[in-house]
Amino acid sequence: MDGAIWFIIVFVGLVAVVGLAATFVPLYARWRAYQQSSYLRLDLPRQLEHAVSSRLVARERGAIIGALVVGGAAVVGFATGVVDGFESGVTTLFIVGAVFAGVGLGTAVAALTGKKQVPSDRPRVARSGVATVGDYISPLERVGAWVIVAIAMSVAVWIAFVDPGSGRLLVPTALFAVTAALTLVLFEVASRRIVEASQPAGSTAEMVWDDALRSSAIRDLVTAPLALGVYGTVFGVFSLADRSVGAAAVAGYLGVGFVIAGLAATLLATVVSRPRRYFLARLWPNLRWSDTADSDDRANAATDAV
Repeated sequence: MDGAIWFIIVFVGLVAVVGLAATFVPLYARWRAYQQSSYLRLDLPRQLEHAVSSRLVARERGAIIGALVVGGAAVVGFATGVVDGFESGVTTLFIVGAVFAGVGLGTAVAALTGKKQVPSDRPRVARSGVATVGDYISPLERVGAWVIVAIAMSVAVWIAFVDPGSGRLLVPTALFAVTAALTLVLFEVASRRIVEASQPAGSTAEMVWDDALRSSAIRDLVTAPLALGVYGTVFGVFSLADRSVGAAAVAGYLGVGFVIAGLAATLLATVVSRPRRYFLARLWPNLRWSDTADSDDRANAATDAV
């Protein structure tokens, strides 16, 4: 690995370590909770501030640790020569891909191991219906992950068929595609486990925020297969087009164009559809401001109304 790669590794590693240290700072945890409240346009009662901030930073901590472990393993593999034979650009892509995979793994572990309990002397509220994964993540994101992973796998098969002797091209593309598929399986399994976990809540606000944190964790999980699928697709098609001539090259560049256009359209649709609030429309269509407001704010509003 050359100096540029080591610079990137050290820089990203320092950012990750600083981010990990920040998750232990109470002020940062509180800021993350109210940042989430702002994103969702959902009031955060003061009595839930600690619980929400703790779960948010615990999941963030798990994602960073996962990225450091898996990304670090990839760095050690390249540095020791266990994994070798790739150009510096491909090596960097592999390491970044390992980081994404680690984020997905760490997020899943943190989301599945966190426990939440309501004291026995407090009343509990329950949901009238049964929630599913589809209630927490928009179809655009979930189906999009399946589509992009399928495209990445198809590109790997295409390379194997068109240029089977090109190991230096086939191996990285196939690894990206396979890793994307594995993280997609992880997403499907972990997201179901998250939704099926018990949901003790002592108030409507507590249940709404529990749903918010579940939705956030599931959306974090789907990032890994999406990113790795895009990596595999773009890398494979560009590389194949670069080695080809005539119709094959034209087809390759057109393929990349379609992928980029599709990603741009998906990004635009995602921004417009506001996926962070998708679970609110599905699970809490009749949510009122007073359901998640502080008791003092409700009392002041009632007094002003009188």
